[in-house]
Amino acid sequence: MEKYEVECIDEKQANEALKEAMGLLQLHHSSICAYKEMFVTWDNEVLLKFLGQMVDALFYIHKQNIFHRNLKPSNILVTGETSFKLCDFGTETLMTDEWKWKIRVEENCKCWMAPEAFSFSFSDKSDIWSLGCILLDMMTCFVLNAEEITLLLQDIRRDTSHLDRVLSLMEIGENSSLPLFPVLSMMLQIQPSMRTTAKDLIDVPFIGECLIVASSSVIKQKKSLASCVIDMFLEGGIGSILEFMQAFWDVEEAQAKAMQHLAHFVGDKSALPYLLTFTELIVFALKTHTNCFKLQVDGCSLLLEVLSQALEQDVVMVLDENVINSLLEIVRRHSEDEELLSLICPLLMMISADEVVAENLRKAGLTSDLLSILCNFIHNEQICHTSCAVLWSLAVSENSVDQVMLQSAVPIITAVIQEHLQNGAVLKSACSALWALSLQGFLTENDYEPTTVLLMDALRMNLEKPMLVNNTCLALASLLRLSEIAALRFITDSKGSGINLIKDAYRFYCDDPQVVESICVLINEMVQYDDVMLDMLSQQMEELLSEIKSRFPSSMEIMTLADTALLKLQE
Repeated sequence: MEKYEVECIDEKQANEALKEAMGLLQLHHSSICAYKEMFVTWDNEVLLKFLGQMVDALFYIHKQNIFHRNLKPSNILVTGETSFKLCDFGTETLMTDEWKWKIRVEENCKCWMAPEAFSFSFSDKSDIWSLGCILLDMMTCFVLNAEEITLLLQDIRRDTSHLDRVLSLMEIGENSSLPLFPVLSMMLQIQPSMRTTAKDLIDVPFIGECLIVASSSVIKQKKSLASCVIDMFLEGGIGSILEFMQAFWDVEEAQAKAMQHLAHFVGDKSALPYLLTFTELIVFALKTHTNCFKLQVDGCSLLLEVLSQALEQDVVMVLDENVINSLLEIVRRHSEDEELLSLICPLLMMISADEVVAENLRKAGLTSDLLSILCNFIHNEQICHTSCAVLWSLAVSENSVDQVMLQSAVPIITAVIQEHLQNGAVLKSACSALWALSLQGFLTENDYEPTTVLLMDALRMNLEKPMLVNNTCLALASLLRLSEIAALRFITDSKGSGINLIKDAYRFYCDDPQVVESICVLINEMVQYDDVMLDMLSQQMEELLSEIKSRFPSSMEIMTLADTALLKLQE
């Protein structure tokens, strides 16, 4: 089969070529070579130039406090030199007047508009959403038709997890080598507060490349300061270092050296009142100097020390949205760098322990990022342990609406458990995440039996790790509650009955009330099923429950669970 390419210099020529190609696809004759399929793609160089020029244009108008309000493909002109220009700006009078808007704005144009635009609220971030939609259209036009793209744009306006279903499509296109998905994730956030700006995009390394191709003037020259001057300013204490960081925020070397000096103070009690300021200034430096990899690594390492110190000393750290969004941008900017992710994922684990922060991370689409990271670095114990811990925090959210993404998390977490069956730390967080997902109903019938077997293997190989045993028992209890198939597999597994496994776990932790309570929770799920109860009776589980009662007479929870199970068995 031969491949033919038709290069077009503008949209008009492309449309003519497309019409001609569609006709050729209809030819079916024994003496004519048949055309099997057709793909539409954008040349990488053109795409880089387009994105660079559009970000450059939006940065310019937004700096003047002007918004386009009506950004769509037909309002971007393509010149003969493959140059792109914005036109047909939407006026505030039209776009904020409901009646005029209904009359003048065509229905098929609305799919490019940001969610908030439908409430007649516009900002610079509304234009960013529209540009993200156009970019998504360009990335998927070779596999989706116009109607499918329109539906996709409508879907992501309600739930950005729909964006993930096109990731696999983008990976097979001509532009698959470009890191476009993280950029799209930044641009297509439903909440404007979580969405990036043109100014922030300029600091993304990939967008920087686009701006260079577009010959943009916004690429800034690196500022410098004499080393002797920097050293002189940094001779003082904490206060003077922080003032220096604020004054010379745009000097890379100054920020790098200041962070090295701050590292000496983190462990001192005198630094406790400044820990939040440390965090804010370090994050700002990371956001400002994205292209300096060493500064990114040093800054994330220092942040880990700061947050660990705050946790150890019971210092309350209320992180604002700017800090959270900046950390998310770092994750997306460096989504392929294992060294940096090994530092960022523990940071996310620490901050996601706060329910408000976890909810903001979930709304910003972190679930998708974490699953992608786990797939790419499943061999890395640190990344797997901390990413699964964050997923647990996101999954237990009562307001969780990431249905599609959280369902797709199950096979990935299962793969993590299989990869790290002998690593207690990884298994502890992975089993916790799986437990949370099962409680939320994200496991399907096909998941129950293999997941039960996997959790039993994890338990067998790690009986000496109390928290892992605790979390695995709870995860198993959730599975058994959902499925009799899981319960039957639990007692008939070829490697040994789960009843014996429970007895072994109890022997290890018969004096640990937390683990014993989790064992009792699991036993209570087992007694739901008659066939399982027969096995439990034949293996004297009544005696085990009676012993548990005698050991923990003062624990209301354990006594209630044990009594309930005993009553069912006696019946």
